[in-house]
Amino acid sequence: MILGERFFKLSNALFCFHLTPIQFTVYSFLVSSAGRKEKCWPSMKTIASNCHCSETAAREAITALEQKGFIRRVKRYQDRPNGSVRQTSNAYYIQEQPPLPATWGHTTSRDSGVIYEQDEGERSKPSAAGQESA
Repeated sequence: MILGERFFKLSNALFCFHLTPIQFTVYSFLVSSAGRKEKCWPSMKTIASNCHCSETAAREAITALEQKGFIRRVKRYQDRPNGSVRQTSNAYYIQEQPPLPATWGHTTSRDSGVIYEQDEGERSKPSAAGQESA
């Protein structure tokens, strides 16, 4: 399933949750599939194919995303003519973004020197506020 020219948004804070690349990709696929209704039901084969991973890796990513509170998985069942019930698929509900991890925003620095930026073709200049370019 190619979504064409449609776009979807993800919060920049998503990078603070230490998702693995596969978890990030699977979450992105589910969000793009769900659209505004925040619900989708792709098969594991479809998820794996679109995320370029194995079905096992996709399953593990779904489990991790569910445990971290990004999605809610609801098993879907079908009644059979013989009276038995079988699971047909899962529905995935995109949840509100979980609270930021307690460690977010804390960085350790070995020194407190001035950070310099350099654009191609420009001389080095301090990036601290209030300092002029060199």
